[in-house]
Amino acid sequence: MSKDLKFLQLERLQAVLNRVYKEVPFYRALFDREKLDPEEFGDLSDLNKYPFTTREDLQKNYPYNMFAVPLREVVRIQASTGTTGEPIVAGYTRNDLAILADLNAKALKSMGLTKEDVVQISFHAGLFSSAFGIQSGAEKIGASVIPINFEDPKKQLKILQDYRTTTLVCTPSYALWLAEVLPQTNINPNSLMVKRIILCGEAFTEKQRSLIEEKFKARVYNLYAVMEIFGAAVAYECHERKGLHFQEEHFLVEVLNPETLLPVKAEEVGEIVITTLTKEALPLVRYRTGDLVIIKEGLCPCGNVTLLTSGILGRKDEILSVRGIKFHPSQVEKIIEETTGERLEMQIHLYRSEGVERITLLVALGESLFSDSFAEQEKVRERLEEHLYLELNLPIVVKFIERSSFERKDGKILKVVDKR
Repeated sequence: MSKDLKFLQLERLQAVLNRVYKEVPFYRALFDREKLDPEEFGDLSDLNKYPFTTREDLQKNYPYNMFAVPLREVVRIQASTGTTGEPIVAGYTRNDLAILADLNAKALKSMGLTKEDVVQISFHAGLFSSAFGIQSGAEKIGASVIPINFEDPKKQLKILQDYRTTTLVCTPSYALWLAEVLPQTNINPNSLMVKRIILCGEAFTEKQRSLIEEKFKARVYNLYAVMEIFGAAVAYECHERKGLHFQEEHFLVEVLNPETLLPVKAEEVGEIVITTLTKEALPLVRYRTGDLVIIKEGLCPCGNVTLLTSGILGRKDEILSVRGIKFHPSQVEKIIEETTGERLEMQIHLYRSEGVERITLLVALGESLFSDSFAEQEKVRERLEEHLYLELNLPIVVKFIERSSFERKDGKILKVVDKR
């Protein structure tokens, strides 16, 4: 990080801490309890003394108690779906919306987007908070935007072809679904104009990236979004695609060990913790996103000197506990890949039967499995159940299904369906 950037962060951070102390009762009570005076903040390292803000804090202060401006100055309100407690409400002032457009325009330009592009945004704008940010960034560049909020993959593909779309924006799950449906249509992938696919809203693997690129003959980019922070473009992949660049002029980013809450070293896994530096309506101090990354060593060939990390590896709160045994969905994904030789999508269903916690694992039929006979599929299924039991010490029933049968929410395939 350059000296100029550090000075800018310090200046903006001092202003943010003083403003939230004066305008947000939650932070005033929190700072007073910890005997912290924002007026005495003099160095970026002083931030270590400040407590964290969590998702639960935002839920407890639903809907507007975390806002740092009067409601009359908030021109846009966005909320999570609230499936696990009260929804999280994010507000934007006019200046916030202008910054949001700038953040997304910078990210999209780094991926090669120009005013000559046609951008198809395949999110439900009302439910997916990043949709309007990406749209505003694309429009600021001067690109043509096609916002679409229906899920039918065949309709999406027809529009992709008919409207001569050059840039598709969607979740990784949806892109994989489109890749699966594409061979079922009469659309020739070589006839499509799409040059890039921008994935947002979920973590994805390099194998999944390669599959999407192979099907669509297009380059895939990663765009990182946190609804509570600023929606999309908190970080992004540039044309070099060596990792996520964080927009540190607007966010002070820490990568901390989720257990010890101490900074991690390069090549270690840590949780992203963000303090907003320019957000007016909903400034947040040391917000624990729950997203896990690895800090990359060295600089990106593009010359950008801001923080560079891997893509999102998963979430710290995805750790599951069944019959007292804890495991992460990524462990299950790894066992599937080791057993089948493919990185197959899966969905874990948790439920109770006769008072006992049980697990059913739904696994998407890959190309090789789909072509196998039923007897061969059964052998793979039995082998997978055996490996899962040996690794996790839990009995797990495995079922192979078509990808279109997975339960979804807001267009995303749910990794875990907990009905306990």
